[in-house]
Amino acid sequence: MSSKSADKFKKKLRLFLIFLGLVIVVRIFFLQIYVVSGNSMLPTLRNGDVVMVWKLGFPVKTEFLPWEFIYSKPKLERLDIVIFEDQEGEISLKRVVGVPHEYYEINYGRVMIEANVLEEEYVVEGSETNEPSNELVYKFPESPFLEMRNKGRIPPDYYMLLGDNREHSTDSRSMGLVPLHKLRGKVFVNF
Repeated sequence: MSSKSADKFKKKLRLFLIFLGLVIVVRIFFLQIYVVSGNSMLPTLRNGDVVMVWKLGFPVKTEFLPWEFIYSKPKLERLDIVIFEDQEGEISLKRVVGVPHEYYEINYGRVMIEANVLEEEYVVEGSETNEPSNELVYKFPESPFLEMRNKGRIPPDYYMLLGDNREHSTDSRSMGLVPLHKLRGKVFVNF
């Protein structure tokens, strides 16, 4: 191999490594594509739908680092769809229904926030929101998820996440209120 072709190879290798590094940084800190698994978000999202997730500002956990870190707090609003890590380390996708410091109540099959019935056009008509069972909170007692009752105030850095398909969704009613450090990103595009 001549010196000229070796230099050309090194230049291409360097460009490839820079590109690979950029792809990894974007994947870890900015964007990720997920395929929806299950029908807990029907009718909004179906099994097999593809979503793009914005990760900037959300807690970061990677396979090659043994710890999680939060470099800023995400800007979340009610009705955003987020991905998070559940008690078993699986990625789940649910809708933000309650944010920190809000008073919630599940009453007669409806969700109330600050004593107002939450209008939920995305939920199948006729569906009811069942009362919390907290079965996964009790199954994983060392988990940072907090028990959810029929009513209460959401503590700082916790979120109430519910599936749109209320009668067939494992969400905060069974796994508890979700801590900020378990959130991984917000869905901004689905197709």
